[in-house]
Amino acid sequence: MRRFSGHLQDPWGTFVDVKVNLLDVLGKELPRRPGGSIWLSSVCDPYQPLERKYELSRGVIDLVSRDSRFSLSVLTKSSLVLRDLDLLERMKDRVDVGFTITTFNSEAQSIFEPYASSVNDRVKALGKLNEAGIDTWAFIAPILPHATESDLETGLQRLAESGVKRLMTDRYNARGMIMRQTIEAYERWKPDIDVAKVRGLLWHGDKYYRDLDRTIARLWKLTANGSVHEAVF
Repeated sequence: MRRFSGHLQDPWGTFVDVKVNLLDVLGKELPRRPGGSIWLSSVCDPYQPLERKYELSRGVIDLVSRDSRFSLSVLTKSSLVLRDLDLLERMKDRVDVGFTITTFNSEAQSIFEPYASSVNDRVKALGKLNEAGIDTWAFIAPILPHATESDLETGLQRLAESGVKRLMTDRYNARGMIMRQTIEAYERWKPDIDVAKVRGLLWHGDKYYRDLDRTIARLWKLTANGSVHEAVF
């Protein structure tokens, strides 16, 4: 996103550009479209802290819920999505909500994802959504060596117990400045970690990613019988 928003030199996570006219534009655009599926959203979290103030995602859900030609898929790291449960229930037959989880280790999560809801709150939110009859899923991404593996088996068990039936995984997308921030996070989490090895896996760990993905698929099959697992890399 930094390449397309004028923030190329700004560290990821330090800037937000609010599309304050989003609801006006969407309100005019939806009637012109034949219908389809809307993803909220694929790059930026729709429930960033500023959503509490601007309520843009809530407005989007409200607009889409009023037009039966459209379905909606929500992907977030924030339990704030529960604020909009009343709107999600209005369209429960054509909406699903996914939570991204990079690691189930709370210490690692606070370092790699300092502004996201805790993993515990995300799993609880998935449970509440399932109780309300909302289709849910989990997205284990980006897979980070050591961090994603930490507490993995118990974490998958908790997801299954929350009612999640669909699991997706994706590898880390290595880029220059993002890589630097990631390595710095590793050093804060595990000061004695082999940085060179981690960097090598992040850049060129195809076999590592595929082996770990097979492990996740195996554990998920054992943990959540009848569920679905899909790798997107």
